[in-house]
Amino acid sequence: MPRQRSNNKSNIEIVAIAASAGGVTAIRKVLSGLPADFPAPILCLQHLNPSETNVLAQVLQLQTNLTVRWAHEREELTAGVVYVCPPGHYFVVHANGTVSLAPQATKHGWVHGVNHFFESVAQSYADRAVVVVMTGTGKGGAEGVRAVSQQNGIVLAQDKASSVAYGMPEAAIATGCVDRVLPREAIASLLVSLVCEGNPLSNELVSKTSSLLIAGLPISPTFQDALENVLDRAIAIHRTDMGYIHLLDRQTCTLALAVQRGFDVGLVDELQTVSITEYSPCIMALRAGETVIVEDVKVDPRFTPHRAIAAAAGYRAAQSTPLASRTGTLLGVLSTHFRQPRKFVPWEMKLLDMHARYAGDLIELFQAKKVG
Repeated sequence: MPRQRSNNKSNIEIVAIAASAGGVTAIRKVLSGLPADFPAPILCLQHLNPSETNVLAQVLQLQTNLTVRWAHEREELTAGVVYVCPPGHYFVVHANGTVSLAPQATKHGWVHGVNHFFESVAQSYADRAVVVVMTGTGKGGAEGVRAVSQQNGIVLAQDKASSVAYGMPEAAIATGCVDRVLPREAIASLLVSLVCEGNPLSNELVSKTSSLLIAGLPISPTFQDALENVLDRAIAIHRTDMGYIHLLDRQTCTLALAVQRGFDVGLVDELQTVSITEYSPCIMALRAGETVIVEDVKVDPRFTPHRAIAAAAGYRAAQSTPLASRTGTLLGVLSTHFRQPRKFVPWEMKLLDMHARYAGDLIELFQAKKVG
């Protein structure tokens, strides 16, 4: 759906992100939730091994509509472009809207590099900057966030539950200069609110973004990454850009949203939990133990209660496939959605069925590890 623009004008002119261990997936999660017309440049400093050929920019480009590329010395920053710092360097941002690449020359060059990066952002952009400290080991960025805070810039940090390594966010939070601690799933929506819509950093906004947390079932970052890969493959099989996976919470008799693609932030609350007493395609698939297909939501009588949601989300057809263990235990539902009425050919449904069996094995494996 096209993003609704606010009449408020944001003063934010730059977003700076730093991450280390687990950062590639975390940054991808943030970028995938930002619109192509994001009105500020985004600088990403990810800890990389200088001795290896790196394809980070290409990897980040896979799941975002923004332009992602490696940064170059003294280039002028452009809104809507994601700049990736080359290995062995850190960013130095200048007040004239350009960026330099400084070498990380010392043993502790990464830690100092993050601090210098954030400090240069603070000096050049002051209260027109947002910095984000994401998953990573060590204490890189702690001194830098102090400088940003002193200049009235906004500091965000990833929370512990969604971080692979909590060293960097924890060190930043310990300074007392972090404005919001968020799961990685909520960071993009907050950036949209601050930068695209010009909303203030208010308590009401915190309650809104906090509602984007996965409902019902605790999911580790590694498990969520695996589920996202499963969903991406299913979406590719059906040549669409919308879908989600719900996991079955047997204690509450509900389906809890685990991952989604293509749905506007404002609709995520509608998808968070689905009771097994409801009459929806995903519940029908769960009850029947087989795929349920709605070729056109506007004419299928079974979909009448959900037409308003479908119209708001912008889809006309949907399918839901149950996910089960090898012993037949129901684990969840995988759904894909389509912007136009859609008929399904046998080969793609057979391929999806094979993929659903793989997904069931994967979910069972992760749930067994949790029990063990």
